Amino acid sequence: MPLESPLSFFISASDSSRLSWSHFNLDTASGVSIFFGGKAAVSAFALQPLYGRIWHGWYNAPGCHAIVWELVRTLLQGPFSLYSERLALSLGLDGKEGPKYIASRSGTVMQHTRHLAYVLNNSSWRGKECKPVVVGQRISPTPMQLMIVDFKKKVPTGNDTLPPRSSRHSSLPMIASAASIAACAMCASVEDWLSFKMILLGIISSGITSSIMSTGNITLERLKPAHGVPRGDGMLLSDTRIVILRGNEEDVNAVTKGKLRLELKGGGYTVLLCAFIALLQVTLQLVFMPFGSLPGQLMFLLSLLVSGACNLYLSANEDEVQSSALITLLNTPEVKTYQASSRATAAVLACLALCWESNTPPTQVLQEIVPIKPKAWKAWSEFVVDNIREKRTQFVWGKNESTECLNDEEDKLLLELIDDAHAAHDQYIKDHTIT
Repeated sequence: MPLESPLSFFISASDSSRLSWSHFNLDTASGVSIFFGGKAAVSAFALQPLYGRIWHGWYNAPGCHAIVWELVRTLLQGPFSLYSERLALSLGLDGKEGPKYIASRSGTVMQHTRHLAYVLNNSSWRGKECKPVVVGQRISPTPMQLMIVDFKKKVPTGNDTLPPRSSRHSSLPMIASAASIAACAMCASVEDWLSFKMILLGIISSGITSSIMSTGNITLERLKPAHGVPRGDGMLLSDTRIVILRGNEEDVNAVTKGKLRLELKGGGYTVLLCAFIALLQVTLQLVFMPFGSLPGQLMFLLSLLVSGACNLYLSANEDEVQSSALITLLNTPEVKTYQASSRATAAVLACLALCWESNTPPTQVLQEIVPIKPKAWKAWSEFVVDNIREKRTQFVWGKNESTECLNDEEDKLLLELIDDAHAAHDQYIKDHTIT
């Protein structure tokens, strides 16, 4: 007996078992299923302008009601002409709170920074480097990563903003599109034209709204600093990472204070059109899918399952996709990354990066990262400060007034701290070819 193809088997099975399936009822499930996965749908929708591909999003997806809500909420919060900033906030392209920022030259302290600082602090991006340089051998409960970002080129803003693009997981939507198209074909094979039309409606409506979003322009807006202000050198400080920013005040401001906007052709009216299309999809599928046949409803649910899983995966990796795209806004700065074995090692690296070529007091930087009042830490900080002020290429330390009053335990701690400082000092001098 010849083997049947999967398609012919599905057709024969659906014809021969209509009576045996009659006690199953997916009417309610097929209608209600479109309301699952709202948060993931919004996340996947928000990534479209970062991918910039008009063929993304052409699949029958659940959760479109959440997209409708976010778009309508954006329009209701203010005038159409000012929609772009609110749209970026609603879709999660802006609005996340970055870490504390301390400007080493001006003394400015920002307890919270903006979205780009959050992205930079949480990104695994390391520029052209393959892996961080490990500094220090001591096993410490508080290792830290330190990244030095040098803005050698101006960060474009406004209409000159570089288009952010990412290729991370960009092929995944093709799987969801293939599943939706296959579900359409299966519905046609069993002549369930209602389910066929509802799946096709989902593909077209999601595809149109996603294509519109993919053509959107993300622009970076920053405050223009006053004339005569010092350089914007400083550090983003969190529990496990320090990001050193070195460059002009306006370029550093782009990271710490910059706002992102999402602009669409047609402005607020395009946002309204996307909301209408998504609402039409939700309404028609909710009303008509319960009247489809059981095989058609199964295909509808299968298409939602695959596309919902795709959206959920993209949502889980949203920060990764965002960081790889939004980093391009910074115009490829030079980057050096260190994996410091201890917080003390990271503190010395930060001091060297911010104070070696400036008049910034090293103590000002040290006290923001480590405690310098305990006796051993105080003695250690004096050696660090002295070596940086004297621009020594070899780390020097010895006995002084602060070391004479230390007990055995404090002496032991001081020696460990000295080893950390020595390793950091030597590595920085080596990497920056200082003679």
